[in-house]
Amino acid sequence: MSQPLWTMPTGATHQPQLKVYNSLTRSKVPFVPIQPGHISWYACGPTVYDDSHLGHARNYVTTDIIRRILRDYFGFKIRFVMNTTDIDDKIILRARQRHLYDEYKKNHRYIDDQVRQDAQQAWHYYIQKNLKRIASKDLITPETFDGVIEHTYGDVLAGGSLEPGTKPGDKEAKIKMHINTARNAAKALMQDPKLLTPHEFYNRVNDIMCLVLDEQFGSTIRGDDYAVFTKLTKEYEARFFQDMHDLNVIDPDDLVRVTEHGKEIAEFVKKIVDNKMGYRTSDGSVYFDIKAFEAAGYPYARLEPWNRNDKELQADGEGALSQKDATAKRSDADFALWKASKPGEPSWDSEWGPGRPGWHIECSAMASGKLGQQMDIHSGGIDLAFPHHDNELAQSEAFWANHGQWVNYFLHMGHLSIQGSKMSKSLKNFTTIREALHVRKDWTARSLRIVFLLGNWKDGIEITDDMVTEGRNWEDRVDNFFLNAIEAIKNTKSSDERPAGLEDAVQEAAEKVRTALLDSFNTPIAMNTISQLINTYNSAKKSELTAADHRRVGLFVTRLVNIFGLNGSEPADTEQVGWKGIEIPDAAKEFVYPLAKMRDELRQAAIAKSITAEKVQEIVTTSPTSLEEPASSGRPRPSYARALSEFSRAALQATSSPAAMESSPDLNKQILALCDRVRDIDLWQLDIYLEDRENAPALVRPVTEGLKAARREKEDKARQKEEARKQREREAQEKLQKAKLDPREMFKPPHQTEYSAWDDDGVPTTARNGTPLTASRVKKLRKEWEAQRKAHEKYLATLPTPVPNGLDSPSATR
Repeated sequence: MSQPLWTMPTGATHQPQLKVYNSLTRSKVPFVPIQPGHISWYACGPTVYDDSHLGHARNYVTTDIIRRILRDYFGFKIRFVMNTTDIDDKIILRARQRHLYDEYKKNHRYIDDQVRQDAQQAWHYYIQKNLKRIASKDLITPETFDGVIEHTYGDVLAGGSLEPGTKPGDKEAKIKMHINTARNAAKALMQDPKLLTPHEFYNRVNDIMCLVLDEQFGSTIRGDDYAVFTKLTKEYEARFFQDMHDLNVIDPDDLVRVTEHGKEIAEFVKKIVDNKMGYRTSDGSVYFDIKAFEAAGYPYARLEPWNRNDKELQADGEGALSQKDATAKRSDADFALWKASKPGEPSWDSEWGPGRPGWHIECSAMASGKLGQQMDIHSGGIDLAFPHHDNELAQSEAFWANHGQWVNYFLHMGHLSIQGSKMSKSLKNFTTIREALHVRKDWTARSLRIVFLLGNWKDGIEITDDMVTEGRNWEDRVDNFFLNAIEAIKNTKSSDERPAGLEDAVQEAAEKVRTALLDSFNTPIAMNTISQLINTYNSAKKSELTAADHRRVGLFVTRLVNIFGLNGSEPADTEQVGWKGIEIPDAAKEFVYPLAKMRDELRQAAIAKSITAEKVQEIVTTSPTSLEEPASSGRPRPSYARALSEFSRAALQATSSPAAMESSPDLNKQILALCDRVRDIDLWQLDIYLEDRENAPALVRPVTEGLKAARREKEDKARQKEEARKQREREAQEKLQKAKLDPREMFKPPHQTEYSAWDDDGVPTTARNGTPLTASRVKKLRKEWEAQRKAHEKYLATLPTPVPNGLDSPSATR
């Protein structure tokens, strides 16, 4: 008999129903690996010149999710190869600029007049180069910058586009970035030099100074001075993998670096030239010949044919340091395989002279070297489809020259966007992974992965409040489920009985999940199925469930979250219900559990209004209250032991007050207040929460983001309610003050000065200039007068009845 679906990932590798969305066909197609049960996979890795941001997390975490599903759910054996790009135009520029700026700072340790003059000139040059609407540098100073920007770029800052009739996008985001860069530098230039440290000054003018220093001195760096470039890339490669570990992303099986494969890349290029699909130019560069490639029967730009003539994308793919002379190429669309190195660029020997690899060729050469002439999967962000992956595909098939298909399935992850623009290092509109996880703590590895799982892997994601809330609610629902399921497994008697209803629900969920994952890894449906199963479990009568029932549902959910990478490195075939983070720290258990037990007993007695001083003393004195942390100097830190001892002490002190000795109801109230305080303040500050339950002990659990959000929402509602109460009071007071006014005086000075004559009731009849008021005007004023009369009479009715003359004297009442 086969295992029921709820007990597995299947472990089977023959998956004829599995379909994946393939960018090559732009459709879902059956997934048939080259070797049954095995998958060869190449993933484009990072360009290591800066910290990775949440947009990168979207790519690598989502890739990790698919990799885990294929490995742990469908049972494939995967060889996963990834590269790090440690030499390209962006790296060369960044490394060169950083090196030159470090040298400048070393030679100018103090911010003297010369440094400020250099920075001022660099600031003007930066504006002239990047903010073209500002006609002349002579018209702008750091002091006038904001005003000039508002005049020249106010429309863009307000959300408009550079070109009327078009939607704003990356170009506008880049202008805003340049404005912010120039503004920060302007503030540094205006600041009193005594109020800024050299570090602060240099940090604020970094971008403007780097631009000028590189243009002046970049060409002086020797081509064989590799340390200038590897110093930067080694640092950021290490930081990248630390970020990936923090996000629970599995390491690649093979990691390849461009700088370690220079010879192989040059040989790869030579074969393409030998196959008549590449050519050398006069400067020593080698380009791919698209026309020759297509003439040989190969299609070009198969992934995004609509972009093949997009000059902006082509230029971006060639890099900022590439040959600008279009006449050197046979066709504008031809792209560099090997770039002749110019002064200030790293170089390696080749038969065409000193040079370096083009951006696209590196992946083709290294992937082919590791996986051969054909692979199952090639993946990366959707922004790499053209020109990078299209060019990779073309040059690789030109190299192998067998009319075969180099990659069978291209998987492109949707990007993450913010305010309509893709997150980008060049646009500086991003939050780094380490900042999000460790500084701002907006995200955890789990919460970020949940958000990605709730969206389709190939679709873009826009960060919104609703998206964050949806992910937080899903995590909180699973948190609560695991806590309750584990508690139920501990406290429910074992039985072999297996009610069909719950087993059917688990089996149905397993079928839905399997159908979803077979459908191109449709994780949104799988995540929703988990939620629905939890809802079914929560609504079941717990008295009818056995420990096996609780364990069955708990294991099903646990194994799925493990497969999705939501539980650290825990294996998919675990026998342990739950995920990390639902238990309080080990150091807290010996103090918090006794505190929770003592509090439960005190609270239940107080709710039953049966509390007495003797009862309090009995409960407290039988609990371990003497566990104290050693006294420390300085400000005391909150501790679990202190929470326990202070709660015990406060409960005992409540029994010694006169009110408690005389009145049991007062003691009940005091004890309940203490129970609330230790739950809502003392333990909460230690990231522990006691969840009170009806007819059951309080559930001891960590404070999660969901609980924090619920508390914030409760506090916001209470604050809004209080503000509404105060507003009602203000309005009532204003109404009262208005009602005090006698209607006969309301249209007369000093209340109003528009009129000069009134009737006996005080309704105006004549304007201030002596002109009689029209009948319609008098009618309207009479209506206002009548409303005031009614309000004034209600006010008078609230006043105390006047006492008759003489009754207020002592003798009058005798």
